[in-house]
Order: sequence, then structure tokens, then C-alpha cells
Amino acid sequence: MKKRPSFPVLVACGSLLAVLVFPAPAAFAQDQVQKAKIFQDEYQMLVESDLYCSIFVFEGERPPLRIIGSERQKEKELLSDADIFYVDKGRADGLEIGQMFLTVSLAQKIGGFGPLAKRKGRARVIRLEEHQAVVRIDKACGAVEVGDYVIPYEDREGVLGRDLGYGDLDPAAGKHGKVIYLETDFNIVGAGHYAIVDLGLDQGIRLGQQLTVFKRAAPNLPREAVGNLVVIDLQKQTATVKLLSSRDAVEMGDEVQTKG
Repeated sequence: MKKRPSFPVLVACGSLLAVLVFPAPAAFAQDQVQKAKIFQDEYQMLVESDLYCSIFVFEGERPPLRIIGSERQKEKELLSDADIFYVDKGRADGLEIGQMFLTVSLAQKIGGFGPLAKRKGRARVIRLEEHQAVVRIDKACGAVEVGDYVIPYEDREGVLGRDLGYGDLDPAAGKHGKVIYLETDFNIVGAGHYAIVDLGLDQGIRLGQQLTVFKRAAPNLPREAVGNLVVIDLQKQTATVKLLSSRDAVEMGDEVQTKG
């Protein structure tokens, strides 16, 4: 007759199994803390809406492709997802079925640079005629209208990083510019809003670069750091920026400086 294992042996085996299967609470907790810290340090600073639905200064000649009508134009002026519109170029002009475009509106000039452009959504050519094309909106992020322009769609990459914050900088250590446009109607912007500054590719600015915003209570008083911006779009003389963090509202004319 076989003997059953004694109670101490069962306890010992159970303890060994627990050690093998379950990590020590302290080690598990430490691992979780380390992972959480990594996720907090870096994140996708440029999201899809920043890349395809933001404002920018349009440089050069106006786009040759324009929306001349829509399928439901008698009943619907503001177009959205799945709506169909028509453009003034077709097969003879080199358009192809499946070709992707971005719809863009052009407004007033920003300073002495160029017209304000607003990306409104992604669209695809679904049918061709000789000198006209039928286009369907895949994804709208603004009201597309007859008269808007259409430009080629390009894949753009996001930027992984973290908010570097704002603090005092050596005035001689970076490039300086000013806020020349704000996307809101209130002449101030807060975190998450867009603005345009008068620094661009010609000044060596890079996509994803971060800038500090400064204010002065009066022209003869010291400047104070109030916010941090990240560059989300670049042109030759200007850049579109998103406000990452701030302790005060950003206004037209505020000074910006690169971090080194």
C-alpha cells in the first residue's frame, strides 16, 4: 500500500510552484512602474489630425485642381464623408482612378507670406471623363465646399517624443520668431490649438522641433517663458505649430525661440 505525501511535503511543493509560476510582488511592481514611466516619457506628438487636418501658409501658385460642383449641390452645401464632388481636370490631364487627394481651402493672406490654407479631408478619384473627374470623400475633417482646391495626397510620418516644457533660454542660443496667426477667433490659444510662426525651412526649422513661447508685460521689461510648441507642418518661411503646454494663453505677436 502506497503512502500518501505528508502535509508538509504538499505545502513545500505548493510553495515551489507558486515561486515558479508567480513572480515576486516587488519585482512585478517594479517592472510595471518602469513600463509606465516609458509610456509617459514618449508618445506620438503628431497625430493624424495634425498631419492631415491642420492649417498652413500656402506658398507658390494656387493649385490647378478645383472643386466645380457636387452630386447633391442643390440640397447640401457642406460636404462630408462619402459625398461626391467634381473637379475640373480629367483623364486628358493625367488623373487616374484611385488617385488620392487632399481638399484644401484658401483664405486671406497671412502677413506678407501667402494665403492661409486649411486641410479639410482625404478624397479619391472614382470615375474619369476626358476633362473632368468624379471624386468621393473618404474622410473629412472639415466642411468641404464647392470652390475648394484639391492637392495630391502624401503619406506623412508622425513624431515620437515628449513635451520638453518651457523655461528660460539663452537668447543667443537659438533662432527667434513671432506668432503671426492663431486658429481661434479669440486671438488667444491654449493647449492643443494651432498657430503659425514666421520661422520655416529657410531658418533650419525641423518637423517635430519644439519652441518656447515668451511674453513681455512691456517692451522694456524682461521676457517670461509661458508655453511649449511643437512644429507639425513646414513651409519655406513659416511653420504650423501645436501648443503642447502652457501657463498662460498664447497671443499674436508673442516671441518664440528654438531650444538651442
